[in-house]
Amino acid sequence: MSAARSDLVNAVELAGRSATLERSFDLGRLPRLVEAGALEGTSAEARLTFGTFEKRTTVEVSVEGSLVLPCQRCLRPCECPLDETALLIVVADDTEEVPGGFEPVLGDAERLSVTELVEEQMLLGMPLVPVHENDDGCLDATAPVTADEKDSTADDRQKPFANLRELLAKSER
Repeated sequence: MSAARSDLVNAVELAGRSATLERSFDLGRLPRLVEAGALEGTSAEARLTFGTFEKRTTVEVSVEGSLVLPCQRCLRPCECPLDETALLIVVADDTEEVPGGFEPVLGDAERLSVTELVEEQMLLGMPLVPVHENDDGCLDATAPVTADEKDSTADDRQKPFANLRELLAKSER
């Protein structure tokens, strides 16, 4: 997917002015997050501060918001807070040496995609196992089963080893 024209910025020019950009993002503008499992309600506020270090373009990316992901306990939507910051340096190819304290971002500094930078930070901030913070969010899925429910589900349950003792006894004869 190619970046929209308004999404591309000249980071060299912005770094020369020590400019700061602030943008809001919702799920519709973040296709890689959708592929990673993000659900409706995901949003973020981003601040990108451009600068230079040893005549190279740098970007400090700060992203705050929330990711809505399927809870791994109950599979219902779970809101996960997001607060990511990274200090990036723009490199033309992956063989360039990167000074300590910076993370490389591969790209053209004169045509840098703001959305891709923010989306990358959001992907890095995704929890490995999203779950509701407290058990209240998963309460319905993990509620104890009552005696009546046990009786009704016990009949429906398959028991693959129920006849094992009989089969073993027959095989010994």
